[in-house]
Amino acid sequence: MKRVSSDKDINQLIKELIQNGWRYQSGKKHGKIELPGIGKVVIPTSPSDRRTLQNLIRDIRQLERREATLA
Repeated sequence: MKRVSSDKDINQLIKELIQNGWRYQSGKKHGKIELPGIGKVVIPTSPSDRRTLQNLIRDIRQLERREATLA
């Protein structure tokens, strides 16, 4: 997998999500990670906020909870 973000921890997280069935879409400024049939989360390519990783994890967990309620 190519480098998604300038943050190594975000790259590792995205790699693990892809291995668990998520899909990655690249874009001009931001990528997106999608839980098929549930929703998408925007991935910053050059995060400037120190809480970017925590916010990304929060958004991913929200989608996973949404999937659990639909199943």
